[in-house]
Amino acid sequence: MNELEAESERTHHPDNAPEIGVRVTSTLLLYFERRYGAAQLADVFRRHAFSLSLDYLRTTTNFISLPFLERLADVLVAESKDPQFMRKAGLSMASPDALGFAYYMIRAFGSLEICFRKTVELTASFNRVGHFEIEQLERERLVLTYRSTARERHRHICELRMGQFASFPTIWGLPPAEVSESQCQVLGADACRYHLRWIDPLPMWGRYMGLLLGAMSGVGASLFGLGHTAFTISVMSIAGVSLGSWWDLSREMGRKDEALSEQAEGMMGSLEELQQRYDEMFRINVALEDRVAARTREITETNVRLEAALAKQKELDRLKSEFFDNVSHELRTPLTLILLTLDSLLQRGHQEFTLPVRQHLETMNRSASRLLRLINNLLDLTKLEAGKTKLRYEPLEIEAFLSSLLVPFEVLADKKGVALELEGGAPTPVFADVSRIESVFQNLISNALKFTSEGRVTVRLHEDDTWVHVEVIDSGVGIAAQDLSVIFDRFAQADSSGTRRFGGTGIGLALVKETLELHKGGIEVSSELGKGSNFHVRLRKGPSPTREETPEVRVEPVVSRPLGRSLDAAALLESETPVVSVAALEALPVAPQNIEAGPDAKRVLLVEDEPEIRGFLREVLKPYYRLLEASNGEEGLNMARKERPDLVVSDVMMPVMSGLQMLTALRASPETVDLPIILLTARQEVDAKVEGLTMGANDYLAKPFSPREMLARIEAQLRLRDAAVRAAENERLAATGLLTSGFAHEVRNPLNGLMNALLPLRESITSTTPDPGMSIAMLELIEECGHRIRQLAEGLLAFVRTGTKAMAVDLGASLDASVQALSWRLPPDMKVERDYQCAEPVWSDPGSLNQVWVNLLDNAVRAVGKDGQVKVRTFRDGTDAVVSIIDNGGGIKPEHMDRLFQPFFSTRDAGEGTGLGLALCQRIVLQQGGRIRIFSEYGKGTRVEVRLPLEADPDRLLPPLLSDGRVRQHHWNT
Repeated sequence: MNELEAESERTHHPDNAPEIGVRVTSTLLLYFERRYGAAQLADVFRRHAFSLSLDYLRTTTNFISLPFLERLADVLVAESKDPQFMRKAGLSMASPDALGFAYYMIRAFGSLEICFRKTVELTASFNRVGHFEIEQLERERLVLTYRSTARERHRHICELRMGQFASFPTIWGLPPAEVSESQCQVLGADACRYHLRWIDPLPMWGRYMGLLLGAMSGVGASLFGLGHTAFTISVMSIAGVSLGSWWDLSREMGRKDEALSEQAEGMMGSLEELQQRYDEMFRINVALEDRVAARTREITETNVRLEAALAKQKELDRLKSEFFDNVSHELRTPLTLILLTLDSLLQRGHQEFTLPVRQHLETMNRSASRLLRLINNLLDLTKLEAGKTKLRYEPLEIEAFLSSLLVPFEVLADKKGVALELEGGAPTPVFADVSRIESVFQNLISNALKFTSEGRVTVRLHEDDTWVHVEVIDSGVGIAAQDLSVIFDRFAQADSSGTRRFGGTGIGLALVKETLELHKGGIEVSSELGKGSNFHVRLRKGPSPTREETPEVRVEPVVSRPLGRSLDAAALLESETPVVSVAALEALPVAPQNIEAGPDAKRVLLVEDEPEIRGFLREVLKPYYRLLEASNGEEGLNMARKERPDLVVSDVMMPVMSGLQMLTALRASPETVDLPIILLTARQEVDAKVEGLTMGANDYLAKPFSPREMLARIEAQLRLRDAAVRAAENERLAATGLLTSGFAHEVRNPLNGLMNALLPLRESITSTTPDPGMSIAMLELIEECGHRIRQLAEGLLAFVRTGTKAMAVDLGASLDASVQALSWRLPPDMKVERDYQCAEPVWSDPGSLNQVWVNLLDNAVRAVGKDGQVKVRTFRDGTDAVVSIIDNGGGIKPEHMDRLFQPFFSTRDAGEGTGLGLALCQRIVLQQGGRIRIFSEYGKGTRVEVRLPLEADPDRLLPPLLSDGRVRQHHWNT
């Protein structure tokens, strides 16, 4: 019977099969109950749903099966969490609780040899699956075997048996026997063999002998008449028992002393051995410490050298990055001049140059563009190596994306007679940096067309559960087997001989591989020389990797890209076909020659440190704009503050002060805070552009750029500026209309009084009996009404009057005038509470400030409704005067707080506001050197805080509120 069959047979036995007597389990249950409590034992039986109850297992005449005993052992060991539970439970067998009255009988009259023999003899009565056999029994030593007809599953029962046999010496107060197992049936032996060693108890017959001798002495004493028989026997017996017990105790103590002496000698020997080992370990430790110290010094020196090498490498990497940044700027600067010049010549080439000359110019333009692309590839590779490249993920429809990407390549494929095809359906969108994935497929497709002179190039799409696969397959010249392993290495060429047919730097495929690895994708290549190549790209499906920068994902996947970049990629092919056709160039507008802009043209400040580029830009811009020029950022800053141009065009990298530093200074100045600024830079990475735009640049142009593009961007910024000026003027006119409506409301009463006084005055004068008293009274009324009308008119003029020079403004009077101007808008029951605690004047433009107060008060009145409350408060805080306008209206929603000062943003209903009021207020306050902030809790009200400087500076000039060209020209002339 094999082991599996035996196991199956055991599992089909009933739990109460007559195999093992419950006397075995009683020891387990007794020890568990004594150690963990009866309640815990009952809970274990309840949770594990044993088929036999506790009462059944406590009835000594009952039997259980071996599998049940093994299961019970497993449960009790697991519940106790004690791996030695079975051995400890077996040791508790030799106790009064387990043995009952037999314990005392064995202790008084038994011996260990008798215990072991009787136990083996009685085993058959409670164990019907196995039997013991004593192989050797002598003084203080026992060897016995146990054979079972049913193999046990584990050693739990073995441990129980060894514990039970080891427990017998404890009956006489001796230590448990030492038990070892030389073989085990569970581990494959034919039987379990146990070896026991113990210390025999001394025979305690001294007390009994003393009792016998004492009794005999008592009888003899009574015979000799020394006392009463009962008394003498009792006394002498007690004395005999005492002497016998003392003798037994003396022998026991002597034996224990001998045992302790032997143990002491053994311990001394062990101590001497330990001392020797300690000495050896000490010497070894000393030697080891010396070696560790020497090794530590070596490691420290090595670490110092490595840290120095690492610092040197980091410094070299930093210097290399700076070198490439500087080189990119220095290389792009002459390239910009070359491309700008060629672009300008190509624009007018159809008039001044013959066709061969124009073709040469186009070839030069194409070669310069190719040189720029090589520089960009080298910089991209350096950024990848430095780990500075961050991906901007967005969902990409790869099939539609490749369809649009192949359009310019189809023209070149047709001219070479090569079929270019896209196969496969639309796979699942992938998350990728679209611009970088675009460069990957531009490289692969352009390479395929470059190395294929006839046949076809196929772009094949398919997908599986994890990847979207794109294969670029060509029937070109193929790649030699020895070159496949290095094809993606940097600067490697598949054909490195001096007679290779195709050019290249060996950067393109290295960029492809590292870009795909950055996307957690990959690329493989298979090729056969003379038959073509297959570049297999894998892009992972699912969300973008978390290690890279992940911007907000757009709702709709990207399906295509502008074709301009693809045209640049198509130019990578060294084709003789011009990238831009002659007909297309002839259709371009021609810039006027030797003409300068008139006196009404916009003024543009050009800040560029390279004289050649500055001169070229001068020639491009002077037909359209009046130019101011500066050679560095500091000079440009001073000129912008002094001349107030309409727009600034500035390079970024310049001596003395960079373009970004100049931009920061211009945005920090109230006079130039809204001046349009366009930056020119040789750095094309996104981070550089984001930095400039974040700091306040209106637009960004990367070198090299087209003159027409620059003119278009300048014109767009100027138009936006004009639109902003017109919007601000409209908002100002709306505020003025609000004031005039109030003026008309206020002037109506004195005007009615004046008209009503004229008729009685005429009647009094023309009457046959004039009434001088009536005439004087009417004249006084007319004079009073006239004074009232003149005060209202002067107040209105003062309210809307603006100036270019700061003057002292009484905040209380200015706010009172604004409240009075809006009094006609106030509901009858509304009062505007005023608390003016700042008596010092502020130096500002009163008309502009009045416009701010009117806008803010009008907003507060609209917010509170008929039953609301508006408070106006002023106080001094350091060198600032603070004006707070507080209302208890509905407040502003938290999601609107960040957009309140954005132009054209309004929380009112459509048609109730232009959305320019707060933007204009912020602009006015900033121009006058102050700050404006809004605090609001939705549903509880709003507080607007305006801070204005208190420093007296009567000579400070204020910028005109409306940056209109005519106003500025008048200001310059004065």
